[in-house]
Amino acid sequence: MVYNRLKLFVLLLLIYTGASHAQSLKHGELNLTSSHSKNFLLKLEGEVEFYWNQLLTPNDFSDLSSDMKPEMVSIPKSWASYTIDGEKLPSNGYATYRFFINVNDHHKLYGLKVQTIFTAYKLWVNGQLLAEAGSVAKTKENHKPGFNIGDFPFSINSNSDNDNRIEVVLQVSNFSHRRAGLPWPLYFGSFDVIMKQSKNLDILNLIVIGIILVIGLNHLNMYIFRRKDVSNLYFGILSLVMILRNITTSDRILWYLFPDINWELLMKLDNFSGYGTIPFFALFIYHLYKDDFPVWLKNVMVGLGIAIATVIFVFPASVFGKFNMVYELYLVAFGLYLTFGILLVAAIRKREGAFLAFVGMFLLYATAINDVLSSMGLVQTPYVAPYGLVTFMLIQSFTITSKSARAINQNEDLLHQLAKEKERLEQSIDERTRKLQSQHDKLLEHQKKEKVQNWINKGLAKVNNVLSANKNDFSVLSRKVLTTIVKYMGIKIGALYVINDEAEEPFLERVAQYGCSKEMLKQFERFEPGSGLVGAAFSDNQFQIINNIPEKFFQVNSGLGSSKPDTLLLAPLTTDEAVFGVIELARFGEFKPEEVDFIKKITYSIAASLNAVRMNDRNLALIEQFKSQEQEIAEKDEKMRESLHELEYFREQYEKVKQELNKLKE
Repeated sequence: MVYNRLKLFVLLLLIYTGASHAQSLKHGELNLTSSHSKNFLLKLEGEVEFYWNQLLTPNDFSDLSSDMKPEMVSIPKSWASYTIDGEKLPSNGYATYRFFINVNDHHKLYGLKVQTIFTAYKLWVNGQLLAEAGSVAKTKENHKPGFNIGDFPFSINSNSDNDNRIEVVLQVSNFSHRRAGLPWPLYFGSFDVIMKQSKNLDILNLIVIGIILVIGLNHLNMYIFRRKDVSNLYFGILSLVMILRNITTSDRILWYLFPDINWELLMKLDNFSGYGTIPFFALFIYHLYKDDFPVWLKNVMVGLGIAIATVIFVFPASVFGKFNMVYELYLVAFGLYLTFGILLVAAIRKREGAFLAFVGMFLLYATAINDVLSSMGLVQTPYVAPYGLVTFMLIQSFTITSKSARAINQNEDLLHQLAKEKERLEQSIDERTRKLQSQHDKLLEHQKKEKVQNWINKGLAKVNNVLSANKNDFSVLSRKVLTTIVKYMGIKIGALYVINDEAEEPFLERVAQYGCSKEMLKQFERFEPGSGLVGAAFSDNQFQIINNIPEKFFQVNSGLGSSKPDTLLLAPLTTDEAVFGVIELARFGEFKPEEVDFIKKITYSIAASLNAVRMNDRNLALIEQFKSQEQEIAEKDEKMRESLHELEYFREQYEKVKQELNKLKE
């Protein structure tokens, strides 16, 4: 496809530049009377009459003195390259061109194709004003530059003395540009051929502009969606600059679109679009091949480009035009360096896409050098750099398409691999998720158990503190233990019963209560073992939870009324020896498993502590009783001693009396 487009480009270029060069102007005259071609197009080149510092009209030549001989000069060429009387002409000045064309058909419609004439002109054909641009004048103050590029038809006046002779008179003045006069050729031929040629060129220009615009916008669009690839941005901007180049040079399409555009502005855009491409090419290529492009050199190119653009836009054409040689050397030198110093080196190093980029850049700068040589007047060829750019862009598009195709194929393979990897990862993730979920559940369960255990341990610690702090008073200990349990569990009613085994018939007596009404205190003050729920729990030594409490079994009273609890818990207080008592608790709602576990774990400590305290109280009572009995015995002993002393006294008195009696008997 690229090859076919290149063939089309070469064909159209040959059509444009293929005007016959077989015949040329000699001594100011072109003889076509021997030509049998009906449809033709000729580039007017050769010798023409030239009148320096004279603005002559066709009427002036009929009165021209015979001693006023014109200079014979070559066209197309800027008069700044002419030498008259040994002196090179300046670019500023004015002059008149004159030449004749002899044809063999005066009935035919002829035409002149006029390109850029620097910088103001008036054109007469056979005495008739055919075209003009700007204001032709002898002074800079009266001179006004302008453009009038186009195809101008005319016919030969059959009433003239020579029906087959065409006289062309051209006045030109220039005080605005370094080039002057006719640096570009005029074309003469059949007007229908000229129109056809112009139509072909217009189509070609539109194709070129369209291709550049589409490729440029495509690169800008790629940059918008992928900001990391800055090369797309610079190439897109470069494309827009080259479109500006295409519409401001040669046929100057921009002038057709805006006929009143300022001449200076159009010239600034013309020069900027030519010399301002290097910075964008440098930035574009640098971001493609950073390893092969020194940063400092890229900065030099960009800096010089900015400086040149500043000079072009700040100063008028008459000023910045004096430095065109510098601009052209900048363009050629760095263009060749980018082509051979960067792209060729990158191609040799086998960088991706570098070879095709080198080929496109080579073709582009070959056409750019043609433009430079043409602007210097060394060759008379049209501006063809835009066509070179189209070739470069087509190659670049081919490179991008190839890279995209490879990327798509790689993406498809990668997607297939990713799909497999995704499936494997999903399985692994599912398995790992199940493990993590299991570990999470275990962790939550552990945390829940730990929380429950912490709650139980905290409650055990509270109860044990109460048990440790109240070892000397059974009644206080009983009350505080029950109160601590009830408050810690957040329940409303509780009672503590212990066995009283000192009576002839042992019974369970209430030693502490919490939240019980007076009726309950009277009704449930004592239980016989095996009697009622409390007695049954004591006798059976069984932990019981009763959800359906009988009516009026328990009532929770408050200032707002009374209500029946939902659940009753009976926990026997058991020691290693026997059942010591029962804890009875009632609450709204059900008892939680951790609360039940808490009660089961604390009952032994409560039973042991209460039993120990009660036994201690009993032992103390026995000790007191023993002390009392010991004192009574001591008092009785004292009385007995006194009685013995009295008896001993009476015995001694008896003995004395007996001895006295015996003495009397004797």
